[in-house]
Amino acid sequence: MKENRFIPSLLLLAPCLLGGDYEDGLKFYDKGNYNEAMHLFEKSAEKGNRYSQHALGQMYETGTGVDQNLTKAMHWYKQSASAYQLPTEAASNNKSLQHTQLYRIDPQSDAAFHNYVERYIDIPKDADERETMLSKIFSNFGMLPYEKTFLIPIAYTTQNYEKRDPVAYPGYSEFNKNIETEFQISLKKNLTYDLLGLNEIIGFAYTQEVWWQFYSDSAPFRESNYRPEVWMMMPLENEIFQNIGLKGLKVAFWHESNGLGEPLSREWNQIYLDSIFYYGNLITTLRIWYPDAGDNNKDITDYLGYGHLKLDYMLGKHQFNLTWRNNLHFDGDNRGSIEAEWSYPIGQSKNNFWYFKAFNGYGASLMDYNH
Repeated sequence: MKENRFIPSLLLLAPCLLGGDYEDGLKFYDKGNYNEAMHLFEKSAEKGNRYSQHALGQMYETGTGVDQNLTKAMHWYKQSASAYQLPTEAASNNKSLQHTQLYRIDPQSDAAFHNYVERYIDIPKDADERETMLSKIFSNFGMLPYEKTFLIPIAYTTQNYEKRDPVAYPGYSEFNKNIETEFQISLKKNLTYDLLGLNEIIGFAYTQEVWWQFYSDSAPFRESNYRPEVWMMMPLENEIFQNIGLKGLKVAFWHESNGLGEPLSREWNQIYLDSIFYYGNLITTLRIWYPDAGDNNKDITDYLGYGHLKLDYMLGKHQFNLTWRNNLHFDGDNRGSIEAEWSYPIGQSKNNFWYFKAFNGYGASLMDYNH
């Protein structure tokens, strides 16, 4: 979990709408009265409210106000996931949104929008037409956040790009600003659940990161990195793994490239395995990868190595991230990188954050893999 705090993010609308017990439980939770919150969530969950079921799953997973119990957490997560049902024939002529599958981000704002649509929008009576209409209104095509989506309006670098060899880096003479803008967009689409009987999720993701010379006269994009990815996430319930804090495994394949022609083209394919450990407020991810490098960057592992170690630590609403990458050559050819990140909610928002990042080493982008 991202915080030791209940954040009802990216949920689906329950067959029953948000109930009073759930809302009251959320208030008690925010005040730190976990026992009363647990009582109200359980009362609401037994009635089929998937928000409450998901809340119980999070509380049992993180051990918030209750002894940590991953078996119970999985039970309530499954209850929440199975609560959605397709509209029955009897309900197909009802314009109510109660049976509509909607991806949720924030229950209060989503409920307000839900009420507005139900009151003022003439929803078709036909079930198929209704689903199409609501998908259009709510943009419900199953795309969810994946890695960080961020905007850094002022990004300072010590690199003087315009001084690079004009033969090896044609066009770089116009990148004469050490201050630029950096942003990233990252989305995923969950494709299947429990296909192999392992409670696994198989999905597709797409991430794009852009370095933009926004403050130069013509404001060109200096580089864009494109990364489509297919992945499988599998939770681990074995007691041996649980005793050492190993909570899940993730296997993925990605292709990453910068979409440029010769001689600036950079690309590689990667199969990686994530081992995910939870210790209280600390999440540790150990990644190892098998690379297939492109012709113009065949030595990429000499600079980026064969894996990384990532630490995610939550302190109240603060999130601290540290990623260390190294080629493990300690014979004088040692190279790698370290990246530190900090984020904190903006105002009362649960899904918008102030964000700061510092990076040192090789591989800030594909073009810079050996710089």
